[in-house]
Amino acid sequence: MSTTDQIPYAHSTPLQAAIGVVQQGLRPRIPEHAHPKLVELLQKCWQQDPTRRPDFSEILDILKRVTKEAGPDGEDKSIGGFFRARKKGHH
Repeated sequence: MSTTDQIPYAHSTPLQAAIGVVQQGLRPRIPEHAHPKLVELLQKCWQQDPTRRPDFSEILDILKRVTKEAGPDGEDKSIGGFFRARKKGHH
């Protein structure tokens, strides 16, 4: 998934951003072309109730599935690159 290349909440102080996230559910904008499963993952991770958020193993499983779906020439190459870098770093 590519991002907007913008700093989230750039026009807010860190305190204003934190209050917006906690009290108002403020979240960064998700690009329109984002992979639907990544959008779903972000929304799960942003759940107000921590018990409803995925654990790290579930997050990795979802990211691996998205990587396989995108394939070597898919739009989501950055995810595959993330996993290649992780594998190299943990040999």
